[in-house]
Amino acid sequence: MPVFFVALSGYAYGRWISTRIDEVNRINLDLFVPALLIYVLSEKLGKTSGAMEMLLAGSLVIAGSGVVAAIAGRWLKMDFKTLGPPLMFNNSANLGFPLAVLAFGDEILPYSVVLFLVQAISMFTFGFMIYERRFALGQLIRNPIIIAMSVGLVCYAWDLHAPAMLLPGLKMLSEVAIPLTLVTLGVKLAEADWSHWRDGLVGAVLRPLGGLPFGLLAVWLIPMSDALKPLVVLFSVLPPAVLNAPLAARYGQEPEKVASMVMVGNLLTVLYMPVVLFFLLMPS
Repeated sequence: MPVFFVALSGYAYGRWISTRIDEVNRINLDLFVPALLIYVLSEKLGKTSGAMEMLLAGSLVIAGSGVVAAIAGRWLKMDFKTLGPPLMFNNSANLGFPLAVLAFGDEILPYSVVLFLVQAISMFTFGFMIYERRFALGQLIRNPIIIAMSVGLVCYAWDLHAPAMLLPGLKMLSEVAIPLTLVTLGVKLAEADWSHWRDGLVGAVLRPLGGLPFGLLAVWLIPMSDALKPLVVLFSVLPPAVLNAPLAARYGQEPEKVASMVMVGNLLTVLYMPVVLFFLLMPS
């Protein structure tokens, strides 16, 4: 309910007040989310086990969802470049972070960040390759999220930490990321064009249904603690990432259909996510 309440607040704001939410989203992706990545990787992840398992599990879910997209696209006569990214790259930031923290506790956030990093790297490498048919190294190394991830991983590997004078400021910046991503998601839903809702429904349904088998396979195949298994399953059923829509618009890849998949998919979480969380939070 807190997640949906914050997103609904953004939706209500977007319905009644016109705003340039894309600029706000850009600030979030360029400043607050990178601060969150650096803060969690350098200060929260620590030398605990499970990070490599999350990396492998996230990679399996993303790759498996790509296979589902290729098969479904051929069957439905949809271009893989339209259907593939929304199925492969899920909303592990806007919904993944707050859902994971509120459902499983603050201690799960570092592992949720690892899953997001797997998805971010995949989106900014394989995602661009899907659209451009080439590896865009220049775009990759200039991306603030990739830069922040690199800084955070260096800090993690060498046990480096922010100076005590700067740490409170870094923490404050990081705390903006999660609520602001939910607000921008709500505003984007208010601005959505629903003329392609049928195509949107196809992608919205295939995203969790196509990812769930590979999430369960990862839990069964990869040795991990019981505390991390629900997080992997949650990651596998998250809706399409919001970033899929502007990327499709940038490359002219049926942006209306992709935007509809993103919007319908995120709205459908209101229906199916409580059921998913009910089973994940059941006492064993």
